[in-house]
Amino acid sequence: MIDARLAVIQQHIKEQPNIAVTYFIPDNKKTGGRYVTVSGNIRKLDGTGHQIIMADGTSIPMDDVRFIEGSLFDAYEQY
Repeated sequence: MIDARLAVIQQHIKEQPNIAVTYFIPDNKKTGGRYVTVSGNIRKLDGTGHQIIMADGTSIPMDDVRFIEGSLFDAYEQY
């Protein structure tokens, strides 16, 4: 599902769609970590570095993404 949503984002990247990305940030001092949700416009998908770059400069590793939400996906999914 993440890959499908990234593909939709790539199709609309020039529009800088507004989405919410939930991803895992590992704790550097001990086992575990936390989930963080960032909302905003996407500036770019960096396929080489496997990063989602938000308009505010936040860089999110694609491998750590658990959910991507936004109205952009409403037209592509039917329930």
